[in-house]
Amino acid sequence: MSRFRQEWDLIPGAAFVIAGLVYLAYLTLMGFVWLAGPMLEGDPIHPILWGWFLITAALGVLMVLYVLLVGYVWSDAKRRGMNAVLWVLLAIFIPNAIGVILYFILRDPLPVPCPSCGKPATKDQAFCAACGAAVRPACPSCRKPVQEGWTHCAGCGAPVGETAATP
Repeated sequence: MSRFRQEWDLIPGAAFVIAGLVYLAYLTLMGFVWLAGPMLEGDPIHPILWGWFLITAALGVLMVLYVLLVGYVWSDAKRRGMNAVLWVLLAIFIPNAIGVILYFILRDPLPVPCPSCGKPATKDQAFCAACGAAVRPACPSCRKPVQEGWTHCAGCGAPVGETAATP
């Protein structure tokens, strides 16, 4: 399965339903705006009006994509252990999709599964909270997670070197 397909499957079914309803409501409104006036007056619909209707229908696809993107933010934030409600509200209410862009810039990394029990461990955990197994390299002094290549711990300043606890 491709990475795109895995990420696409994160979008909840409710987001697809909401996107469909938004698109139908949008098409109905635009049909009323562009086409209902001439039809009610008994005039034939000019081809230019049909063109405007089709252009606005195509723009409605952008609304559908935005709703699906907000649904993705919901599922991805939950998967990463973040506050999903907060991020969805930011994605909706910060204009011009800046809230969505901020989400992608500021989101936490995915939790790493424990090699022993499989429970997810967040980025600030060096050891599994369920079984105590090492998940990431840790400082030998303060036991906080350290990244590979560090010579000293960022938390306590102790030298890390070869003695860091590794999973």
